Amino acid sequence: MRQALAALVLFGAGAPLQAQDTVFFTPSDRVAVREMRAVPAIELAPRIRVRTVVGTTGSFSLADFDSGGTAVLHHHTREQADVGLTGAFDMTIGSHVEVLGPGSGVILPPNVSHSIANTRGGVMTLIEFHTVRRLDVVPPRPAMTFPSSPEPIAVPNGRELITRLDGSDSRSDISPTIIGDTCTLRWRRVMRGAPAVDVHPDSTRAEVFLYIVRGDAELTGASITRRVSAGSLIVIPAGERHVRLRSVGDGDVGIAEFVAAHH
Repeated sequence: MRQALAALVLFGAGAPLQAQDTVFFTPSDRVAVREMRAVPAIELAPRIRVRTVVGTTGSFSLADFDSGGTAVLHHHTREQADVGLTGAFDMTIGSHVEVLGPGSGVILPPNVSHSIANTRGGVMTLIEFHTVRRLDVVPPRPAMTFPSSPEPIAVPNGRELITRLDGSDSRSDISPTIIGDTCTLRWRRVMRGAPAVDVHPDSTRAEVFLYIVRGDAELTGASITRRVSAGSLIVIPAGERHVRLRSVGDGDVGIAEFVAAHH
């Protein structure tokens, strides 16, 4: 029963907890970095392994789908954002299927039916941002309910929601942005040889999650100075200002940015 419930969603809700600083939880008073491959995984469903970090207002997951791994079609009352890292997922959105490939992203509207499947073989990986705290996918994995409308909301067949974010020919530090009702997803590029980019110049209404998709960077802020590489998650508290990233590798740095409230 537990596995069946977990398989329904990469989504959940939970009451706020006191600030923590463990591999699964980040503090509310300073920038935190997590190497996502070092976060213990849980088996969310057969052939689906998920590593999750919970912040003060949202959560971030790295999910690996083995061949045939499929999340059950479901809907819920909150938005979620997904970005493909490797492989080409078949993503059911409403009554049609779109392909979520590397560098493509989507914000799923509330109560739209959706599922994700690896139908092409091999291991495929995506990242997902939740606008709530996913306590159900980190130890001790408390049982939780997932609010949803009595019926899912339809999406017209001609309306495609998945957007290409990582444009290799772009020379801008910010590529396309997807704005939902309660969260924002954008792709950032920190150029090799360029000055450091202030990724959090002002306070925000919620913490910001930055996932380094590729490259190496120097991270500096009032509460931290360190090197970060591909596979690192950076969580910036809402109140911290002037957090900067500078490319220190051989190429540009590609970053997927998620925030549960608009700047």
